Amino acid sequence: MAKKPMPAATTSANSLLTPKVMLGAVLVLAAGVVTLGMLLFLGVNGTTTHEQALNLTTCTGGTPGCALRAEIHEHANFALFIDGKKFDFNKPEFLSEVGKEKAADAHIHEPRYGVVHLHRGGTTWNMFFKSIGLDLTDPSFETVTNEQTCLKLPAGEKLCGNATKKFHFIVNGVKVNGVSTTEIHDLDRVLIAYGTETDAQAMALFAQVDDDACIPSLRCPERIPPGEPTEQCTGKTGTQCTKPGG
Repeated sequence: MAKKPMPAATTSANSLLTPKVMLGAVLVLAAGVVTLGMLLFLGVNGTTTHEQALNLTTCTGGTPGCALRAEIHEHANFALFIDGKKFDFNKPEFLSEVGKEKAADAHIHEPRYGVVHLHRGGTTWNMFFKSIGLDLTDPSFETVTNEQTCLKLPAGEKLCGNATKKFHFIVNGVKVNGVSTTEIHDLDRVLIAYGTETDAQAMALFAQVDDDACIPSLRCPERIPPGEPTEQCTGKTGTQCTKPGG
């Protein structure tokens, strides 16, 4: 008996699914997947590279469009005691004049020699100290121990912790390990004492830190004396400048 011929559709399907044809289809599909993956990779990588390039862009602080820290005008009190004696900052080498500041970010000037005028946010106490010739290394740095705490004075003398003398740091009535890397804030009161004092004696010295930073900061208008020098721009008033007594 003669075999019946296979239906045309079945013959056509079998011819399309031969190993040779299937291999070609797989290769085409694989090539498409690889191409798509490369496009996605290049697209993501290109974006990342672009973003990294933006993040690496540098500029010089203070130039237009490159203010690294916010401009402010705040004030804080501080005092340095060495062997129980208050260090005198009423000397020309420490004082700034308007337009002739020792440092733009933070400085002191008449008539209050224990008041820091802060003009840039993020300014630390040691940034200020360095601008007037002092340099403080204390445990506010992670790698510095109490025994390694030292203060270099403008004349070159270096005071360091030892078996008989040590440093005390008090901020707003609270004893802390150090203040060198601590940011200065409005109305802060900071004591740095070096000597043989006990904790209780150091706290007594803290009571001698003035609290008149509120006057130039306009926080205690009732205490502003007649003839108080005019501040260039003070208080938290954004871009609006205010004047003591006015």
